[in-house]
Amino acid sequence: MKIFNLFFLLFLNILYSQAIWKVKVVDEQEGTPIPNARILFSSEVLYTNDDGEVLIPENKNVNMIDITKSGYISEKLTTGTSLLKMKPLYKQLEEVKIINVDIKKIFEEVSKKYTKLYYSAPSLYDIVYKQKNTDNGGLSFLLIAEASLWTSSNFYSFKYKNDYDQFVQMELNDIKYFKSTENKNDFFKGSSLDQSKDFVGNIFFNYELIRVLGFLSVKDVKLSGRLTNDTDHEQLIHFKIHAPLAGVNISGSILYNKVDHIITRYEANYDQSELPYYKNKTDNGIDYEFKPGNGTVIFEFYKKDNKYIPSLSEIKGESYVLYEGKKNVKTFNREIIFQRFNETKTGGLQNKIDLNKKLWENIPNDKNKDSNVLLSKDEQRFIEQKND
Repeated sequence: MKIFNLFFLLFLNILYSQAIWKVKVVDEQEGTPIPNARILFSSEVLYTNDDGEVLIPENKNVNMIDITKSGYISEKLTTGTSLLKMKPLYKQLEEVKIINVDIKKIFEEVSKKYTKLYYSAPSLYDIVYKQKNTDNGGLSFLLIAEASLWTSSNFYSFKYKNDYDQFVQMELNDIKYFKSTENKNDFFKGSSLDQSKDFVGNIFFNYELIRVLGFLSVKDVKLSGRLTNDTDHEQLIHFKIHAPLAGVNISGSILYNKVDHIITRYEANYDQSELPYYKNKTDNGIDYEFKPGNGTVIFEFYKKDNKYIPSLSEIKGESYVLYEGKKNVKTFNREIIFQRFNETKTGGLQNKIDLNKKLWENIPNDKNKDSNVLLSKDEQRFIEQKND
């Protein structure tokens, strides 16, 4: 078990008062925090934390900053504003017209033209990698790191399978927070993401499209698409997929740009409650039962210099373990925020990590550096609490 603690918290306002300002984003009607609202300015992307808060670097050349969130009307943030209230989109509509949409056709066309629609040349990103796990309701793992991500085409290559280095590489730069109370010998700790073959695949939107189209090809599948909001250039479409033979129900939404014929935001909620428990054994031969739970996959893109590039890749889910008559509930949440994008001619990264290992197994044994990553209250309590 590795624990890295930062002691900058008491001095945060002093250290960064000249460089950043804190903004809280809330629902105008309810006053509740809005997590994962996207802040887009200049050449940088940020997202609010679970408490709806974000630290924004001050830039004298930036007067207005775009803030967007699915389900809300986009806003402009003026430099220095500390509280921003966003108006819910649907509550502003006096009448919602429901129109049927061929969602399968959209998925097929976007998948087929993927490398033409999204930027598909070698890219180098400065990213923030964040993962947190819970066990039976309490935080048990938190990792926040600044990293570099190189990709040959912004596209998951099924050709190379486990030879990930051919099309994607990651380099860990600064480990901002890393704390774990999980015991590697305790088999029901951790998360199903840790050893999932989808760990790398879920970074790429084309991987998710192939997965969804696979469910749509299952016998007796039922699907529907509903247009719930329509502007001059963008449509909000909700969809449902029922694949009884696969034991999966999917519901979600997409933002579809009518002009460029591209999906700019995608969210799919996987209901796997119909799947049964199955028996398994630990490396030590201990019997237990495992069941995957529900999960959510989110991708967001934005247009920069006529290129569509990613701003967010998120996956979260739950799983269950039955052991000695006791049910253990685990959750995980992984976010990759693509903060800065650069075109590149390089063929990879110098200090790449091994993506066939768990990410935290690649963490070097050096000290953390000061961070301007803003923790939520729950995350800060977890970092500060003493281990037994």
